[in-house]
Amino acid sequence: MKYANEVKAAIEMVQSRGIQPTLERAVNFTRARWEDRSRRSSFERMDLKGPQVRTVLGSKMELWPEKEGLDRDLLLDGIREPVATGHILSILKEDDVVLEVGANIGYYALMEASRCRKIYAIEPHPENVERLKRNIELNGYDNIEVQHAGFAEKDGKLKLYTSELSNWHTAKENPGSPTDFVEVDCYKIDSFAETHETPTFIKMDVEGYELEVLRGATETLKKIRHLFIELHGSLLKEDEIREVLDNIAASGLKPSLVLQYDRPGMSLIREPEFLDDIRKGDRGTFELFFERQD
Repeated sequence: MKYANEVKAAIEMVQSRGIQPTLERAVNFTRARWEDRSRRSSFERMDLKGPQVRTVLGSKMELWPEKEGLDRDLLLDGIREPVATGHILSILKEDDVVLEVGANIGYYALMEASRCRKIYAIEPHPENVERLKRNIELNGYDNIEVQHAGFAEKDGKLKLYTSELSNWHTAKENPGSPTDFVEVDCYKIDSFAETHETPTFIKMDVEGYELEVLRGATETLKKIRHLFIELHGSLLKEDEIREVLDNIAASGLKPSLVLQYDRPGMSLIREPEFLDDIRKGDRGTFELFFERQD
C-alpha cells in the first residue's frame, strides 16, 4: 500500500511540478529500491537468529533480526538516518526536554536520554512500547517517561493501523487494511504540555498523520527551540503538505536542514529553500529540521 501511494504521488507530481523533477525523484526512488534489495541480501548472509543486544550510539538496544526495517538497519549499520542523527547530536543541550512523538523502540529516545535532562517517549503501538521499555531497562535510564498513547488534533481515541514493520504503523486511515488496527488513547500536544514540562525539542515521526498532530500543537510550537519532523509527502495531499508547512511557519520556527533519502551512503541534503518546491508539489519523504532563531 505504501508503494502504491508513492506511485500515486508521482502522478500528481507530474501534474504540479512537471516531468523533470518527477524523473529525478523516480531515479532516486528506483535507486533506493535496488539498495534495499542489496541490503536484504547482505543481512541474510549475517544469518542472525533470535534477539540481539547491540550498542547503538552508546546505548544498548535489543534488536530482532526477524523484523524488517529499523531492527535490520541497525544490525547492519549501527546507525539510522545518519545525517539526521548527526544533526540532532549537534543541537541537543543538557537542559533539553524532548517530546518523542512516535518513539518506536527507542533509537532516538535512548540517544537523547544520554545527553538531555528529560525525555517524554510517546508510542501508540503496544509491542513497540514493550520493546521501548526493555531497551530503557537495558541502559538503566531514569529520565525517560514512556506513555502508551498517540497524539492527534483533539483528545480522545485514535485507530492505529498496523504494519509488519515496526516503523510503518500509522493513524492515517489505510484503505488497504481497514480492519488491522488497535485503538489507543490520544492527546493534543498542547493538552499534554499543560500537565507536563513544556518541551524544548519535538521529534515527530507519525507516518502521514503529521497534519492532525500539528493542528493540536499550535501553542506548544511557539515555545520550542527545535522541531524535527518526518514529512511523508506520498501519504498526504498537496494542500495538507502546505498546511503542515504553514502551521510550522506560523509558530516562528525557521527551516535549518532539509533531507531526502537519509541512508548510509545515500543521503541527499537539500537547501532550506527547497521547502518552496515541496509547497509546489515535490513529493516524497523528507526529514525536516526547524529552529527558533533568536
